[in-house]
Amino acid sequence: MSASDEAGLRRILLVEDDLLIREMYQLYLEDKGFEIGTASDGEEALTAARDFKPELIFLDIMMPVRNGLEVLQILRTDPSYGCQKCKIVLLTNLGDNTVAERVKDLIDGYAIKAEITLADLVGIIKSLGETPATA
Repeated sequence: MSASDEAGLRRILLVEDDLLIREMYQLYLEDKGFEIGTASDGEEALTAARDFKPELIFLDIMMPVRNGLEVLQILRTDPSYGCQKCKIVLLTNLGDNTVAERVKDLIDGYAIKAEITLADLVGIIKSLGETPATA
């Protein structure tokens, strides 16, 4: 059984403007059996969310075109994206969690990129997949 089968969340959208980080996360998670979509900026993230229909989004905060907080607000409020109930985890290099506190009702998690390992990503996915969806 693959990690994605155990986790319950198979379709993951990685929104990250740093090409090396995005590719590293993508290759690792695909190797673990997850279906991965990617976006490198806020506008691409919105298009990818609508087209890819992810169950989980790893969303970078600091990005060009639209930042992650703008994207988060749109995904949670505009039903045309179909992301009101998908899981969203903010990814950042900001060590200050005040941003996460401000949007805690809109996110399912928060991770500092410099402090997580690739294996931690699977742990996050698995823990969120075990959380029952709220109606």
